[in-house]
Amino acid sequence: MQRRRQKPVHEVFNDGFMKYGRKKTKRNEARKRIGEEFSEEGKLAFHLLTAREEDYRFAGLMSASLDLKVKTRFPPSFKNVRKTNLKVVIEEIEYDVIDVDRDNDKRYLYFYLQEVGVTSE
Repeated sequence: MQRRRQKPVHEVFNDGFMKYGRKKTKRNEARKRIGEEFSEEGKLAFHLLTAREEDYRFAGLMSASLDLKVKTRFPPSFKNVRKTNLKVVIEEIEYDVIDVDRDNDKRYLYFYLQEVGVTSE
């Protein structure tokens, strides 16, 4: 008699935490631009996903290269977040957000990310 595997009760997001936010311009006392710094707007637990061929094609159409695809829960506060110029930091590596997609039930978000480099915080 073969034993049936049970489905998990809920999905697990234990691959890490990502911070999302935007870049803000840093200025000196003379109001001259001296660089940029990451301004965090929130933090989400994520699950790494394998990108499909159509995901790579989609990123190519957006003139970007897909480096990482992650899945997170859809927090209610994210409805008010502007998706333009959004940045993500995972383990001190900064990514540009190519696109943020949601599922039909509005339970999960899918982030398509392009690596920019190491953050300087």
